Amino acid sequence: MERTIVSPDEYRFGPENEWRIVIANTKSLREAAFRLVYDVYTAKGYALRVPRESGLWCTIYFMHPDTIIFLVLKGDEAVGTASVVPDSRLGLAADLIFPEPLHALRSGGRRLCEVSSLAVTEGIAHESVDLTTHLYRLVYLAAAYPLRGTDIVACIMAHHGEFYSSVLLFDEVSTETRRSPKTGQQVRYARLNLETMKERYARGYEGLTGRRNLYRWFFQNEDEPAMLDWMKRNRRPMTREEIQYFGAEKSSILADAGPEKVAALMEYHEKAASSLSRY
Repeated sequence: MERTIVSPDEYRFGPENEWRIVIANTKSLREAAFRLVYDVYTAKGYALRVPRESGLWCTIYFMHPDTIIFLVLKGDEAVGTASVVPDSRLGLAADLIFPEPLHALRSGGRRLCEVSSLAVTEGIAHESVDLTTHLYRLVYLAAAYPLRGTDIVACIMAHHGEFYSSVLLFDEVSTETRRSPKTGQQVRYARLNLETMKERYARGYEGLTGRRNLYRWFFQNEDEPAMLDWMKRNRRPMTREEIQYFGAEKSSILADAGPEKVAALMEYHEKAASSLSRY
């Protein structure tokens, strides 16, 4: 398996450990992540329903204090990102496209997290699939542990269905596609049961060696305690100034969300600030 280094501030990997992943926990790092997603999506020709002048892909779900945004850097260049969003009174982005399966999961007492805004630049020295597997290992850890989710849900590009079903072994990948109101693209619903993921991966990857064995990659990872400690140290909610900047100055997110969702968002931030003040 590839050697990684986990320090208090970052997670490094690559032949020379030249790739690093940080948690976007400042205004500048969050803006770099939002700009990267916007640039990747516009380069692919997506019909984005966000203010073009902002040059940022940001939604109210990223403002939740428990959302975790991972940012991959090579040198000072942002080359990859993925976000893990907890379910809350704000809902999830997937509710706008596939409300029925999410309602069924919630009714069954499941605790949902959504993987969102996975974007990796093309034409870079390191294989994009490698960046994706590093990001997904962190997505799994974030959803399963600090966010205590039972399921990861996602709205994935229709042509990525085979990767999610055959490689990442999601339990469900819909055959039905629906149009995303935010990107204009055809997407599929996908779900991964975190409570049965280990067993599923053990069966699916039994006998494979090296980098192809994703069971070892996700579940026999000696760096896992260090990764979880790194997440704990580096998770920080947006400040009020950041919420105003991303939600009102750079976009109309707060105005579009309406007073009820904005009130819920600020309540979550007040609770987060209260929890932090006790430590």
